[in-house]
This record gives sequence, structure tokens and C-alpha cells, in this order.
Amino acid sequence: MPSHSVLLVEDSEFLTEHVSKTLREEHGFEVDAVATAAATRTALAEGTFDCVVSSYELPDETGIGLAGSLSEEGVPFVLFTGNSLEPLVDEALAAGVSAFISKSTHATGEMNVFANRIRLAIRAGT
Repeated sequence: MPSHSVLLVEDSEFLTEHVSKTLREEHGFEVDAVATAAATRTALAEGTFDCVVSSYELPDETGIGLAGSLSEEGVPFVLFTGNSLEPLVDEALAAGVSAFISKSTHATGEMNVFANRIRLAIRAGT
């Protein structure tokens, strides 16, 4: 299976380390990580990624705001949040979010659901 490149946008060092390591070692993704929306824009300008996975709460804006500002990029965008998804769905979809992943239930263990959501977002975007 070909490797997909993911840009992970997360300001928690613990989550960044855990998610990056698991996606690489258990699921074969190439993962680069940044901590802010500004760093995301820089990374996308300098490289090519198959998918952006972003936390909802970032130091410089929300993940939904970031998704909206990247909608012209054409890169699938997965929102990764510990917040309740229900109040975010309409705004997130309008901003171009492709899929959602809950931090509370899918960012632990082998992260099979997490990895599958990323793969599905990439397939849908191609």
C-alpha cells in the first residue's frame, strides 16, 4: 500500500508525538507536524501533503478557520477535536472539512478508526 503524507496540526507535544508515531508505525503514513495555523500555511507552501489533520483549538485560530482559509488548496482536511462535534458540524462542513475525528475516543491505542478516516478523506479528495 502506498504511503500517504499527512500534515498534523496539533499544539500538544504529547498528542503530536503519540499520533505521529502511531500513524507512522502502525499505519504507514508519512507524518509532518506543526503547532499553529501559520506554520500550516508555511508547510503547505513548501511541500505537498495528501491530507491535513488539524486540532480544533490552535494557538492562533480554530481548525475550522484554518480549513476555510485552505479550501482553495484542494487538500482533504480532517478536524481532530475533543469538543462535542454536533455544534461544529455545519460550520466545519461549510469551511471545507472532509471528516471528523474525536480526540477522546480515537486518539488512543492503535488508532484504526483515525487512520481509516484519513484514508477515506484522501480517497474522496482524489
